[in-house]
Amino acid sequence: MSGPVPLPVMDETPAAPATMTTPNRSRWATIGWIACSALLIAVVLGVWLRMDSERSGSNLANAIVQGERPAAPALPTAAIAGDGAPGLPAWYRTSGDEQIGATGGKVLVVNWWASWCGPCEDEAPELRELSDDYAGRVVVVGLNAGSEDLESDARDFVRKHDLTFPIVRGGRADNDAWGVNSYPETFVVGTDGRVSAHISGPIEASDMRELLDDELAKDRGAS
Repeated sequence: MSGPVPLPVMDETPAAPATMTTPNRSRWATIGWIACSALLIAVVLGVWLRMDSERSGSNLANAIVQGERPAAPALPTAAIAGDGAPGLPAWYRTSGDEQIGATGGKVLVVNWWASWCGPCEDEAPELRELSDDYAGRVVVVGLNAGSEDLESDARDFVRKHDLTFPIVRGGRADNDAWGVNSYPETFVVGTDGRVSAHISGPIEASDMRELLDDELAKDRGAS
């Protein structure tokens, strides 16, 4: 006769309690998630705004290429005096963020430049000569890339090249408005305050004179 069957031994060791996330750790995780989300939104918004600004400037250049005459963006008024270089002429006017045509049939040449730009050095004498030869009919304005140039270097540039036409200092918003990403770039603004021509890179004196003579012949009048 067989003996009694032994009962199975039960493991009475209590199970380890489930790991619980402490309220403090959960709170910091939530704060971190919110911070990361806010940062991502800021980055996306910044990229979108930058692209929107670039589209605005690109639209200006594209309109000129297509034969249109878009309104010229308003110029900054912060002058770089140098050794006697004046600010904007007294007749210069704006309406909001756009230019108004010049009284007296004046044509405006807006030249974007930077002191460290080699081609800008090369064309500076040409611009000075154009300013002298067309005095009373054309006003050359040197628009310094203020967001990418030191003001002290810009002043040295003005003195070095003996520039006596108006020199003003731009900012990032001005670059965006004109769609300028490299230097030099030059725009011809007609007597009605609208852009007639755009030259990317250094000017050719003969071509520039032809553009100016053509624009002066039209004398569109101030709007």
